[in-house]
Amino acid sequence: MIVNDPYKALGVRKAINAAGILTRIGGSRSPPEVFRAMEEASKSFVTIAELQTAAGKVIADATGAEAGLPTAGGSTSILLAAAACIMKGTELEKYEPKGPAVWRKIAQRLPMRSKGLHTEIVVQKCNRDEYDHAVEIAGGRFVEAGTEEGCTEEELANAFTENTAACYYTHKSTKKGLPLEKIIEIAHRNDVPVIVDAATIPPPRSGLTLFSEMGVDLACFSGGKTLSGPNNSGLLSGRADLVKLAHLQSYPFEGVGRPSKMSRETIVGLITALTLYLESDDSGGFAERERTAFHISKELDSISGITSYVDYIGGEAKTNPLTCVKAEKDEYGLSTKELFDALIEGEPSIVTVYEPYFLLEDYHGLFSVNPQFLSPNEIEVIIDRVKEEATP
Repeated sequence: MIVNDPYKALGVRKAINAAGILTRIGGSRSPPEVFRAMEEASKSFVTIAELQTAAGKVIADATGAEAGLPTAGGSTSILLAAAACIMKGTELEKYEPKGPAVWRKIAQRLPMRSKGLHTEIVVQKCNRDEYDHAVEIAGGRFVEAGTEEGCTEEELANAFTENTAACYYTHKSTKKGLPLEKIIEIAHRNDVPVIVDAATIPPPRSGLTLFSEMGVDLACFSGGKTLSGPNNSGLLSGRADLVKLAHLQSYPFEGVGRPSKMSRETIVGLITALTLYLESDDSGGFAERERTAFHISKELDSISGITSYVDYIGGEAKTNPLTCVKAEKDEYGLSTKELFDALIEGEPSIVTVYEPYFLLEDYHGLFSVNPQFLSPNEIEVIIDRVKEEATP
């Protein structure tokens, strides 16, 4: 039966996750309590908007914000945050997210019928990434300040106009441009809310309340990464007026967020994961991951033609250890990229991250091994496979 071994039944290779939390390989690994809660949730029906409101209160408490909303992932949080800011000051503000969506026609001005709305979203050009496209899906239009190398206070300030809806910032391990504190100062001086993509925020738990404490108006989190909730879950937290506007445009209503549905089971699973995270060891198992990273590095570095060392996400903050690997083709027989590809294509597939620009300052010419989800057996499989792939 497919229940016993679903991947085998479907003819899909299993993968060893040496990459960490990546959506394309399934996110994180949820605790058993999450799935038990989801199973219980499946046994009864509820009014989705009521469940979202109740879950939102838990999210607000956890993030130190005025309000919260469960979403179908970090990208959906970004989409809804942008939509909320664009619709600020419209008739939509008069409605509450309950009952039939009599505000449907107002909400459905986005993304195509936005004439007369403030749709400009200010962003530092050096802070752009592939995920901020969610803003444009909502109907927003980016106005870039500065260059790919950086941004001055004057350049950012000059980007604001009467059509500005929000200022957008992505929280990253690598830093370029103006810091978030300065972004908030300049945006609020122009009476403009600040949206932060906080999907990559790592432990400790203080990361959840950081943005509310700083004065961020809307923070967008992933539920399927550090929190270990369902991969298709996320959180939006911030100002109550903006979160309400986001809710009015989300599922189960018929606004721009309608396609991003969350089942009742997923919402319950997310809140269960969040509760467990708040009760967990604040270190997030850092010491064990660091020991594993150094063990893998030592073993790989002993292989002829392989250079390996440990670096950290967050730089000096050392939020998560990674084993970095480089291969010298003349000595090992494969280049770094060829070894990376060989590990993915083998059986089992070993997924690492090639040139992890979004994790490390120095990422060129290497791939990283994240020990976060590796079992003792999988660690040895990785070491053995790197030895076997050598063709000097």
